[in-house]
Parts: sequence; C-alpha cells; structure tokens
Amino acid sequence: MSGKRSIKKKLAQSLAPHVLRWSLVLIFITCRKKWLGKEKLESLRQNHQNWIYSLWHNNISYAAFLLRNQNLVSMVSSSDDGRFAAGVIELFGNQTVRGSSSRGGAKALLAMIKSIRSGANGAITPDGPRGPRCILQNGAISISQKSNVPLVPFHVESTRQWIFYKSWDKHKFPKPFSTVVISIGDPFYVNSKLDTKQFEETRSTFEQKMLSNAEFAEKTVLQYKN
Repeated sequence: MSGKRSIKKKLAQSLAPHVLRWSLVLIFITCRKKWLGKEKLESLRQNHQNWIYSLWHNNISYAAFLLRNQNLVSMVSSSDDGRFAAGVIELFGNQTVRGSSSRGGAKALLAMIKSIRSGANGAITPDGPRGPRCILQNGAISISQKSNVPLVPFHVESTRQWIFYKSWDKHKFPKPFSTVVISIGDPFYVNSKLDTKQFEETRSTFEQKMLSNAEFAEKTVLQYKN
C-alpha cells in the first residue's frame, strides 16, 4: 500500500504544476492588465542594465504568469512547496535555483549571483520561504550588493482575487474577468561596501519601498472596482 501511495504522490506532484499553469493561463485570458511604471524597466534595458524583481511571497502566482518567458533566475525553497513552485516557474519559461535559509541556501545564493553577473535578470521573494509576511530578509540586499544589480519592487493587485487567509503569506490568486494592476517601483541600488549598521538601514529602507509600492497598487486597483 505504501508503494501505491508513493506513486500517487509522485504523480500528483508532477501534474500539479501543469494544472496551476493552465489555470493561470485561462484566467488571465479573461483579465485586463494595467501596468504601472513599466517605463522604468525600459530605461534599464536601454542602459544595458539587468535587474532583480523583488516581490512579496503572496504574489508568486501572479508573477509566475506575468513575468513568463523572460529567462529569469529565481531562488526557490528546497521544500516540497518549493518543488511545486519551481515546476510552475519553469513551465512558464524561467529558471530556478533551489535553496533556503535552512537547506542549500549558500549554494543557491552563489548560483543566483553567478547567473545575474552573467547578464540574467532575477526574481526573489525576500519574505520567503516562511515569513514573517512582508518583512524583508537579508538575502535580497546581499544578492543585489554582490551582483551589483538593482532591486526592482514588483507588486500585483486585482479587482477580484482569492486570498488564502490561512496560509502564512495570505497568498493571492486572481479571479476570472478581473482587472489586474501591476506596479513597478523605482530601481534600488545597493552600495557594495556596507558595515553592519548601514546594511540594516539599507534593508529597512528597501523594505519600506516595497511596502509603498504595494500600497500604491492597492490604492490604484480601487479605481477599477465597481
């Protein structure tokens, strides 16, 4: 019996990313999308500057679709949930490195920095993989600092969305026929030489910029609600 359960579990794990991918594709076909601040990315491109999208963990489902096929490199947890997330991200045409603060983090961090230094864009959820929700951990600042690439706040809100209040991050998922607002914040450059106090000040400053960008998206989406 345990063998059959194991096969069923593996089958479910392999199919689940495909189910989520097609769910997002079909839902987003019905949605209107409003991009705010997209010109900031265009300015970076014109200057041949790559960047790292920084988004709160509860925006992962939105980002998987909206940032598809950009050959981004993302750091994803080594947990079962991380395996699922990595599957979805990769089905949408992006790359992942696996690791977290508890397992494989240093190796994944170095792999991500190497990819970004070679010219790839990145994506990171700086409050993941376990929270606290919307509290910026040190990893995003370290990656930006060591790769010499700016962080770009990225946040999505929708006029109609499911919010999973029992999940630690209050995960969000779009409903069909919504208007989806995508807010791009100002690129944030991290000084390559910071002492401990300056590092914390930088972390706190960027955390506030991410929160402000999220608040801007939340206020803007109200304009499209009936």
